[in-house]
Amino acid sequence: MTWAKRLIFLFIAVSGAAGADPIQEVLAVDDARTAALIAADRPALDRTLARELRYVHSNGLTQDRATYLAAAVGGAMQYRVIRPLQRQARPIADTVALLTGSNHVEVVLNGRPLQAEVLYTAVYVQEDGAWKMTAWQSTPAPTERPTR
Repeated sequence: MTWAKRLIFLFIAVSGAAGADPIQEVLAVDDARTAALIAADRPALDRTLARELRYVHSNGLTQDRATYLAAAVGGAMQYRVIRPLQRQARPIADTVALLTGSNHVEVVLNGRPLQAEVLYTAVYVQEDGAWKMTAWQSTPAPTERPTR
């Protein structure tokens, strides 16, 4: 079994566990979403996204759920690597969680390989009894560390 499928099974197990820690649930769903992107597994990715998803890429391109799914799996983008560099989740309400962090991303976009480090904010909500991502916004990480 591939690591991507293992993460997807973990997501299913964690999201159904009674009394589970919501932060751990959100992190597991985010791991499953990432694994689905790398594996180009549309049904698995679909299960991690809220109906009203708004996805803002680091170049400013904004997509709704249908457009994002079409591009991310079998479309213009093929994700090769998504490596979390930093990640923090916190509850905002019983049914809302905020995830912030940074990723190293390697993607092929329209046949052209690209690499970037991005900073992001993601919002997860409870929808149909499971945590799902409803918003994502990323920006390129600074290439130099600011001096004091």
